[in-house]
Amino acid sequence: MSLSPFAGRDRAALRKHLSSYWKMEAGNVLLVPLIVWAMVWSAGDAPDAAMGLGAAACSWLLVVGTAAWLLVLDRLDGKPAQAARLVAFCARAEPVAVALLGAATIAATHAVISGGWPPRTLAAAGLSLLGWLEYVNYYHWQLQNFDSAIDAKRLAAGRGLRRAHMGRAVRAWRAARRRG
Repeated sequence: MSLSPFAGRDRAALRKHLSSYWKMEAGNVLLVPLIVWAMVWSAGDAPDAAMGLGAAACSWLLVVGTAAWLLVLDRLDGKPAQAARLVAFCARAEPVAVALLGAATIAATHAVISGGWPPRTLAAAGLSLLGWLEYVNYYHWQLQNFDSAIDAKRLAAGRGLRRAHMGRAVRAWRAARRRG
């Protein structure tokens, strides 16, 4: 049995294609909130706690996304020990992600109810939504279907979204812990 789910493919080309993903996610951990904060300030508004929670939730999910892509590369490179550590991190990161997303969503909802939609509240809601999309994409259903012809064809053919690879690995890790 192969150590990698990528057996039979041109590993070098696949690795080259995928290696920029973790860097992009890692860069966005700080870049996305900073851009949003700058937009809020330039609109004459000031960040608040709801926006801070939204930024924290979004950034945490981007950290998880970074780990998920490093996990893919470790599996591709045949590094099962490193991949196992990343799966464990992603499994332990999920409750933190859900708590942050829940708090950010509650804070954004409260901000809308109490003050409408000023730029900081739009930012809080947008960052929270982006965090939820990242959560679903990594833990449940693969939402990113634009960079792979195989995934795009699957979606266009009406065969639905694919289960998230990292989510499957996390569920398998949890099942193995329960058994042993």
